[in-house]
Amino acid sequence: MSRFILIVFLLFTGLAACKTKTPARAETPTRAKNGVALSNMEADIVSEVNRYRLSKGLPALQVNSAVATEAALHSQKMARRQVSFGHAGFEDRVKRISTRLGAVSASGENVAQGVMTAADVVKQWLGSKVHRDNIEGRFNLTGVGISRDTRGAIYYTQLFILKQ
Repeated sequence: MSRFILIVFLLFTGLAACKTKTPARAETPTRAKNGVALSNMEADIVSEVNRYRLSKGLPALQVNSAVATEAALHSQKMARRQVSFGHAGFEDRVKRISTRLGAVSASGENVAQGVMTAADVVKQWLGSKVHRDNIEGRFNLTGVGISRDTRGAIYYTQLFILKQ
């Protein structure tokens, strides 16, 4: 009898945990509904981009926390429908980065939306000349932010900065 109660208790606890809603944030659940892992995806995107850059003889980008924070906030705002999918507010993001780092010489931004692996996101960006130009651009700092909306769609932002 006590074994039955323990099993029922464990099942109930597991179901209750599944119903917990987590706000759409870059650090939110480590698995999307389709099983795409989010926990290391920001670092994985940077690794994929740097692998590509190195194959082209370009220097690797360094992750910067101020840049990553702005990328994360933009992805969160898109996931929460506070801004539409796209580059709205890009100049403001660059201004906030400049406030923290000092003047920047150049900047760029790539965004994507959907449920994809890090390799898929970078492959999609490389398939677009404008996005590929950012990846191949004369930048030295980067930051990636990812957020999932309540329906499971994932929003990706990568910012590129040249700070001399």
